[in-house]
Amino acid sequence: MKGRFYAFHPIVNFSYYMGAILLVMINQHPIFLFVAFSILITFHFFNDCFNHMKQWLFFMFTTGILIFLINPLFNERGRHVLFEVMGHRVTLEASLYGGMSALSIISVLMLFISYNEVMTPNKLLFLFSKFLPQFAILLMLTLRFIPLMRRRLDEIAAVQVSKGISVKQGPWKERIKKGMLYVQILLTYSLEEAIQTADSMKARGYGQKKRSTYEYFRLNKKDSLTLLFLVILLSICLYGRFTGLGTLTIYPLMESIGLVPVEYFILLVYALFLCFPLLVEIGEVIRWRLLN
Repeated sequence: MKGRFYAFHPIVNFSYYMGAILLVMINQHPIFLFVAFSILITFHFFNDCFNHMKQWLFFMFTTGILIFLINPLFNERGRHVLFEVMGHRVTLEASLYGGMSALSIISVLMLFISYNEVMTPNKLLFLFSKFLPQFAILLMLTLRFIPLMRRRLDEIAAVQVSKGISVKQGPWKERIKKGMLYVQILLTYSLEEAIQTADSMKARGYGQKKRSTYEYFRLNKKDSLTLLFLVILLSICLYGRFTGLGTLTIYPLMESIGLVPVEYFILLVYALFLCFPLLVEIGEVIRWRLLN
């Protein structure tokens, strides 16, 4: 994902991702969420053909399907009954709510996958280390925690398989026992490395004085105009949301899914904000081909 969008100033990248996550979370409307999902899927495909996202595809869509199914199975609220299973009512409201929750979670996960590729540790430290050094390092460690633990677990599994210990063979009781061994090794490994990292940071005086060397990012005119453009789009979307647009009330009485005329304008601004990295990359490709 190291294209034109990656080259923007960190404040531009960070503002986009925080704004996109906020909009996906607060605009709980099936049309808005479907548009966001479609844009983010297209963005990942255009950048690297799902290269960075493919290892998360099974987890994301399994989670989405479970959320979509679980809500109508445990929630009977709603007036529009689709069908009944052994006396349990499956309602349109519960199914729609589950679908919106699934789309929202999958979209946020896709944003975080892209975020981890664009917002490098140096960018995070550049943004926050001067004013909030402890917050900067905590945020950086938190965001890299899941992929790091996943890689470590793969390494541990490879070593254990070479010793004849695998969670893919044998009865379930043995698999669970071996899986707990994996987790025990993983936690021990992670805690030991965390202690070493903390000692190293303390010895180097992290957070005690102003940083002497780091990667410097200069905010130029193009970055400033881009940031202003994103802030304007985000402000319009937030204004629309807080005036009751871009959301669907399901309980106690479900509103019409159709959009009122002014909501189409909010949807257009919403899509334009989320599309920004995609538009930048497409524009860069067109420019490159015209110049060559």
